[in-house]
Amino acid sequence: MRTARSAPLRKAIMKLLSFACALALGALAAAPATAKTSQINVTARNFAFVPSTITLKLHQRTKLRFVGTQGMHGITIPELGVNNVVSIGPKPAMVNVTPTRTGTFVARCAVFCGAGHAKMVLTIKVVK
Repeated sequence: MRTARSAPLRKAIMKLLSFACALALGALAAAPATAKTSQINVTARNFAFVPSTITLKLHQRTKLRFVGTQGMHGITIPELGVNNVVSIGPKPAMVNVTPTRTGTFVARCAVFCGAGHAKMVLTIKVVK
């Protein structure tokens, strides 16, 4: 049963709820947008990745774009969750990674490409 005494209380509660909702919406609007995915281009040519070292940020999603300019190559990066061989040829191969720990990791060519195959490495540094 509503009484004349409850009307002012109800009105005050409604104002308070409206104010709280406005604050919440304002906070959402002011919150920074989620970080965009960055992209790093890596070229695979006979016996080298160019650049030979890349730097990624911890917990930031990065798209690695691999293109082969000489021969066929491949890469696995188990430390970044890339456990299957990614084939690298003239058509770009995209790999999305989100590092979960810092450190320096070495990825090697996973497809035999000739006499310098063993020297074909990509150093990946993950920093905070």
